Amino acid sequence: MLYKVTIGEDVYLGRPEEVLAFMMKAEGAPPGDATAYMQAMAARIGEHLDVEGIDTSDEVAFLDCLQEKGILQIETFEEPSQERVDPRDAVGDGPVAYGPGVNPRDVDV
Repeated sequence: MLYKVTIGEDVYLGRPEEVLAFMMKAEGAPPGDATAYMQAMAARIGEHLDVEGIDTSDEVAFLDCLQEKGILQIETFEEPSQERVDPRDAVGDGPVAYGPGVNPRDVDV
């Protein structure tokens, strides 16, 4: 599942753990690993916004909880297929992919 997370003017896109990693690089972010970051942000949110009960058990729970508390917005998207196809098998010998006059065997894919 891909998350598109919007916090104010900042927008992050990726898997939840990737989004959290991007957020951890923001200016003024608390130092430490993901767990330390989530715990420090939960404390900061509690102190400045008077919002308690932020779930810091994992990245998904943390982000989903922040959305439930109205701190950020999340849109979710299905990830593209993990199935990979060799480009030579997909292209075959047809001129459509390369245009007329180009032989797929002459192109290193």
